[in-house]
Amino acid sequence: MNNKKYVLNYWNIPGRGESIRVLLTLGELEFENNFVPLPLPLKNPEGKSPPPFDDGSWGDLKPNTPWGTLPTLTLPNGETIGQQRSILRFLGKSITYEGSALYPSDPTSAALVDGFMDMLEDIWPILVGLNGPESLDTAPLYSTLLGQGTLDDFLDPRMEPSNGDLALQFDFLEKAISDEGPFLLGSTLSCADILLFAAIPWWGAGVFPSMEKMLATRPKIKKTINAIGKIESISKYYQSLKASRAELPVVGSTNYSEYYKHFHDLCGVG
Repeated sequence: MNNKKYVLNYWNIPGRGESIRVLLTLGELEFENNFVPLPLPLKNPEGKSPPPFDDGSWGDLKPNTPWGTLPTLTLPNGETIGQQRSILRFLGKSITYEGSALYPSDPTSAALVDGFMDMLEDIWPILVGLNGPESLDTAPLYSTLLGQGTLDDFLDPRMEPSNGDLALQFDFLEKAISDEGPFLLGSTLSCADILLFAAIPWWGAGVFPSMEKMLATRPKIKKTINAIGKIESISKYYQSLKASRAELPVVGSTNYSEYYKHFHDLCGVG
């Protein structure tokens, strides 16, 4: 391997890229954030480079990605790989924490990690919305991206305890985490825990008004993300980027810098 950096190609929001950023940080792998302008129909503020919103960059880049999606990760050897969970498994096989690889070699443990990540993926389309920004009544994430606020009337029934479909999916995540904790596999950190850490604070700012509905009755999920936020290298990473993220744009009721606020809180950045 040569001395070139890894390059993460993604928008300047947590989204699907944040778990990869955290895993690279945990592995002490030098990387660069290549922030691709978000393909949203919003006016770019003057003087911002790169611009936060659509300037044609994604249209040019998309045909040259492995799967027509972001995130992608360009490796030090120049090869580019795609798909969030595939990238996490790729990195997790070589990154260790306290002597254990982040993606386990034991088939049973690997299946638990994969199942947990797949369950998080089942939740994602509901929160993003399946019909794009033209259907804000069923697109919670697009609603905040475009400064329209949170879709509480859409989300609240689905998060109804013991009844809503989203609530039940979060309950399954809670049940899957080891009672010994703080992680899915007990004391052994995995890339599934990193994906959970990247998802909950993001959804708590980009979809819900807070993390409360996800965490109020799920102490194991809360314990897991708190434990990851206390890891020194991760906390330092968020500290290093806080000032630059304070410069992110404001769109309607959405301050894009607030998309990172729960990560800062969990890491004690303040």
